[in-house]
Amino acid sequence: MSATMLLAVDSARNEPERHVTAAAEMVQDLASKTGDHVIVLHVHEFAVGRFGRFQIDCDDDQGELVAEGIVARLRDAGITAEAEIRQADYGHVARAILTAADEHDVRLLVLGSSTKRDLPAVTFGSVAARLLHFSRRPVLIVPIRAEPRPHEEPAESSAAVQ
Repeated sequence: MSATMLLAVDSARNEPERHVTAAAEMVQDLASKTGDHVIVLHVHEFAVGRFGRFQIDCDDDQGELVAEGIVARLRDAGITAEAEIRQADYGHVARAILTAADEHDVRLLVLGSSTKRDLPAVTFGSVAARLLHFSRRPVLIVPIRAEPRPHEEPAESSAAVQ
């Protein structure tokens, strides 16, 4: 395996969601310590309907904007990084991510967890669940960082014992 990590990202309204941001921060932290090269991958998902093939994951160029923004932040932190955009048919995003991981011989796949429920989407399964099930490589799923509630004080790191 090479000294390469793959960060799989999705997009939402031209700005990364909290789960993408948390995963990007984790990759930045890891890569700054290991010196790994980072590939930031966005997979456009397409469906075929009565009027032809159309993109269903995001608006045009949103995935590219998110991936390039993360690459810019990683490069600013001194990490070698590149963006990669792929396409997949509906329901095959995980397969496209695994193919990219194999082609680049990555040692770690990273993505953010976007679920806010206790149970994942069971009917069709999520991309994260499919990656965990089918990957022959380590997969790191970064949870959304909990933000303190307005009425809560941040927890102190240690309490003095008397």
